[in-house]
Amino acid sequence: MLRVVTRLPLAELWDDAGPVQAAHTRALTAADIREMLGAGPVRFVVANVGAPLRWIPAADSFQFWRTEVQSRVAGPEGARLEDFPGGYCYFASEWAGPEGPPVVLLAVAH
Repeated sequence: MLRVVTRLPLAELWDDAGPVQAAHTRALTAADIREMLGAGPVRFVVANVGAPLRWIPAADSFQFWRTEVQSRVAGPEGARLEDFPGGYCYFASEWAGPEGPPVVLLAVAH
């Protein structure tokens, strides 16, 4: 059964195999994500209400950051959608688990 995002913020992450062991650790800015990418691998996952979580393949993470995410990360103070390309933005947060690279959850606001 395909699981979809029903509301934000999320209480847990999942993939095709089931729940992912990771916990929300902090909200992120674009500068935080840039720093994380400079330190090592990062997994991006996009959460959009009404759709399944979309995990970005690790091999595509830098390209995805440059072309899609970098100009659309909202700050903690909120966002005016008209200030972002395409009229949507992302609220980013870090999720960490017992193994693997950190996960950057991108919650879509549109």
